[in-house]
Amino acid sequence: MVEIYRDLLIIICICLFGWGVIRIERIYQYPFFMGSMFISFLLPQVFALINNPGLVTQDALERVLLMSCLCAAACWIGYTMKPNTKLLKKFNIIIDERKLFRAGIALMFQGYLFNFLLSITTIQRSDSGTWTGPATIYVFLAQVINIAFGIFLLQTLKRPKVINIILTIVTGWPVVQPIFVGRRQSTMTFIIIIGLSFWLVLRYVPPRAAIITAVVLLVFMIPVVGELRSHFWDLVFSSKWQEVLSASQKAFETQQKGDILELRNAALIADATEKTGRYGYGSGWWDSIVFQYVPGQLVGYDLKKSLQFNLITKDTLNNLYGYIIPTGSTKTGIGDSFSEFGYLGCFYFALTAYFFKNIWISAVYQKSIFSSLLYMGLVSPAMVGLTHGIGRFWQEAIFQVFFVSLTVHYSRAKYKYSAINSGLRDNT
Repeated sequence: MVEIYRDLLIIICICLFGWGVIRIERIYQYPFFMGSMFISFLLPQVFALINNPGLVTQDALERVLLMSCLCAAACWIGYTMKPNTKLLKKFNIIIDERKLFRAGIALMFQGYLFNFLLSITTIQRSDSGTWTGPATIYVFLAQVINIAFGIFLLQTLKRPKVINIILTIVTGWPVVQPIFVGRRQSTMTFIIIIGLSFWLVLRYVPPRAAIITAVVLLVFMIPVVGELRSHFWDLVFSSKWQEVLSASQKAFETQQKGDILELRNAALIADATEKTGRYGYGSGWWDSIVFQYVPGQLVGYDLKKSLQFNLITKDTLNNLYGYIIPTGSTKTGIGDSFSEFGYLGCFYFALTAYFFKNIWISAVYQKSIFSSLLYMGLVSPAMVGLTHGIGRFWQEAIFQVFFVSLTVHYSRAKYKYSAINSGLRDNT
C-alpha cells in the first residue's frame, strides 16, 4: 500500500499544479499554491521517509501517506464548493481611501516602533532555544508593517504618486530585511504581496515557464536556505553560483538520507495519537493560540500552562519510541491535523480552501480592499500551516484578521461619501 499511496499523492499534487499552470491566473489561488508546497516541501520527504523509515513502522508509514493524500485532495475539494453570497456581502466593505492612507501610516509607525524596540532588546531564549520574553511581543506586533506595505503598494499601482512610491519603499524595507538573513517565510510573504498586488491592480502574472521553474527550484531551495540562512544570499550576491549549486545539491542529498524529516515527526505523532487514543479535537490548536497570545512573562507561566491541554507532547514520543523531535524541525500540518481529528482532520484543508475561494472572489471580482489585504496576509500562514502545523496557521491568521479588520473598520466610508467620490472618479 505504501507505493499506492505514494503514487496517488504524486497524481493529486500534479493535478493541483496542472490546474494552476493550465490557466496561469490561477497561480495565486489556494489549490495551486498549496499544491506547490506539497510538491516542493512534502514530496521529497515522502521519498526520503520510504527509503529510510527509521522508527516509523509500515502501518505508521501507510497512515501518514494516506493522510497526506486526503489533505492534498481536500485542497481541491473545498475549492469546488459554491461561494457563500452572505459572506461575500460582508467582505464587500466600502472604503474611504483617505482614511485607509492614514491607517497605513499608523501601521507603519507601529511596525517601525516595535522593530526599534526589538533592536535594543537583549534576546532571551528558552531551554529549547526559542525566543522568550519581551522580544517575542515586539517581533509579533512589528508584523503589521506587512499590512502597511500591502496598502501602499496597492495605492502606488493604482495611482503612482510620489508620496505613494515613497511610503511603499519605506514600508517595504522592513519586509525585505529578514530575507537577507535567510527567513524563508519572510521571502514568501514579500513575493506574495508583490505578486498579488500586480495581479489585483494590473492583472499581471509571471510567464508560465517562470512559475514551473520556480516550483522546481523550491524543491532544492527549501533545504539549502534552511541550512545556510544568510550565507545563502552572500553566495548569490557574490555570484558564486558553483558554490550555490554545490550547497543545494548537498542539502538535498542530506534531506534524502532521511536522518531528520518533518514527515517522520508527523508519522510518529499520528501513530502515537492512534495508539493512545488521545485525539485533541481542536485542543492542540487552542494550545498554540494560548502559547502565542498569553504572555507568560506578564500573567505567569504556571497560569499559561494551566490554560493548555498538552495531550501529545515531546515526552509522549520519547516514552513511546525513545524519539525526540529534532530542534528546528516541525510536526507539519499532516501530523497536526491527524492528532486532532484523525483522518477527518483533512477537512481543515477543505474548509480553508472554501474560505480562500470566498475572499478570492471578493478581492478579484468585487474589488474589496478588505479581502485583498486579508488574502495577502493569509496566503503565507496557509502554506506554513502545511510545513509547520495547523496551530501555526491559527496563530498568524488571528493576527492578520484582527489587524486587517481593525484597519478596515477605521477606514470604512459612509455610503453617500463613497457614491459621490465613485462618481467623481468615473468622470475624471
